[in-house]
Amino acid sequence: MGFSGFVDLPVIDCHVHLGTMRGTPTGESLREQGKTLVEVIRRGHLKQMYTSGGYAGLRLKAEYPDLFYAGGPIPRLQREHAEKAKVDWEEYIRGLVDAGFDGIGEVVSKPAPREGRVPLDSPHYEGFWSTCEKLGYTVLCHVADPEEFWDEGLIPKWAKDKGWGYYVGGYPTKGELYREMENVLDRHPGLKIVLCHFYFMSADLEGASDFLARYENAHFDLSLGIELMYNISRRRDDWRDFFIRHQDRILFGTDIGVSKTLQQHLDRIWLIRKFLESDDEFHTPQSADPLLTRYEEPYVGLKLPKAALENIYAKNFQRLWGEKARKVDLTLKREPSITELTRKA
Repeated sequence: MGFSGFVDLPVIDCHVHLGTMRGTPTGESLREQGKTLVEVIRRGHLKQMYTSGGYAGLRLKAEYPDLFYAGGPIPRLQREHAEKAKVDWEEYIRGLVDAGFDGIGEVVSKPAPREGRVPLDSPHYEGFWSTCEKLGYTVLCHVADPEEFWDEGLIPKWAKDKGWGYYVGGYPTKGELYREMENVLDRHPGLKIVLCHFYFMSADLEGASDFLARYENAHFDLSLGIELMYNISRRRDDWRDFFIRHQDRILFGTDIGVSKTLQQHLDRIWLIRKFLESDDEFHTPQSADPLLTRYEEPYVGLKLPKAALENIYAKNFQRLWGEKARKVDLTLKREPSITELTRKA
């Protein structure tokens, strides 16, 4: 099944990275990345993308206003800085709104050693969450990682090579990271949040069901982590029922930008759409990026009904981020520094 064989529906990718995945980008590299993403939209049969790239994403949106939404950046502090300074979050987020950012994306709570990290439920971030809740400003948020990354015997080689093994070095457990997020959601029940990579719960159907029942404004995106499709395929029928039941809580996303080439970007779109639209058995294409594990057992497609696909592909995104992207105001030419955003406690 090629792209032309997929159902003819608008598809919005809620999880795309621009520029920041490869160090400090140059103006020329950003222009080339932008052209590549436009080509991905065309060849991948997408309607639009939501990019996390700070002000680079805002400039891309200004150039192609019908194709892109832009996620605003969040300053990340080490614990020693967070204890000494306090961000005026309301002023900061209102500035993002005025500049034309459509939401926050992506907040990253990927595991880091306890000694230096600032927990998501810390007092430092309280004003951030409360302001986003008050303004109805949707947050795209990465919490934790696949459970096998905490097990030296199960972690894939590519993840170990990247230093994503959390079984040494004083890292928080996956459960600790979940408790931080749940503390935030308990305090802010009106917060609109989309949790990346299916919240890394694809191996725990019952836990995912319980989580969505408890937090009515929480959503999952489908950005790979290829273990997502592998785990779901092992309980395919049960998970298919879950997707249909929770079709208003799941969003299409790819994590394009972790992939590096045009073909790798397209492979990510193809994998997810084939998984959702067919009941075929299939494997990771050899042309896909190396972060997508090659399993011996096949993925088994869910073949969802058209109504569920409509919600997952676009309607849920439009409900959360708006049917039209905000207008851009580029009078603010750069991201403010931590010094400008903070005042002494």
